[in-house]
Amino acid sequence: MKLLFRLLTLLFFTLTTLSANAQAPILTADAAILIDARTGQVLYEKNADKRESPASMTKMMTCILALERGNPLKTIAVSANAANVESTELCGGEWIRLGDLTYQMMLISDNGAATAIAEAIGGNVNHFASMMNEKARAIGAVGTHFVNANGMPDEDHYSTARDMAKIAQYGLRNKEFRQIVSTKSKQVHYERPSKNLPCTNTNHLLFTYDGAIGVKTGYTRAAQGCLAAAATRNGRTLIAVIMHAGWGSRFTEAAALLDHGFEMKK
Repeated sequence: MKLLFRLLTLLFFTLTTLSANAQAPILTADAAILIDARTGQVLYEKNADKRESPASMTKMMTCILALERGNPLKTIAVSANAANVESTELCGGEWIRLGDLTYQMMLISDNGAATAIAEAIGGNVNHFASMMNEKARAIGAVGTHFVNANGMPDEDHYSTARDMAKIAQYGLRNKEFRQIVSTKSKQVHYERPSKNLPCTNTNHLLFTYDGAIGVKTGYTRAAQGCLAAAATRNGRTLIAVIMHAGWGSRFTEAAALLDHGFEMKK
């Protein structure tokens, strides 16, 4: 009888351990990480400290500084420099409030909007990049170095999956940040000339993944597909970061990582 009890006890703990350490998904991404947003506990990692190009995930930091250092009601005149950046809907001479510009940057990943925010808050892109780096160090993202506000390719512009997760985690503590990155679509209003620009979020998981609340996509030829994805289920929020993956597989692999995390026992 004692032997049977011991065998049953051993079986119970074996099954519990297997459940807690459910098989992690196989990822094609070059680097990835999954963390608990509340505690920062790492639930999965792959090359999490490898230096990678963050592409437009950079804009998470730009958004953080826009919210902490800027006035959303301030009207900004779009410079020719911002309007001439690759992949933007801006035109020189337009006037738009900082709050609307931040939505445009985060929802459709507008590179010119990020540049305009940098100029409005930092005076110029170089000084704003210094502000970004200072904030990154304060957050603990010590493997990161920014040279621009939008994530356009540059050898000196880099981060890691771990750092991107820390930046996303920090941002999600801000109510306004959470509101922006969870917005599926919005009509962004321009003051002069008066018009509305329809913006649909590039984060497909907001439309397809149960509990998705953000955060930011990224893609360049150098960086390939990147994604910082967050979701909340049963009061628990997880953050998955995918770097250097396929354009579409970044979404499926982030979803698989999140599923893996939610299936694990706390």
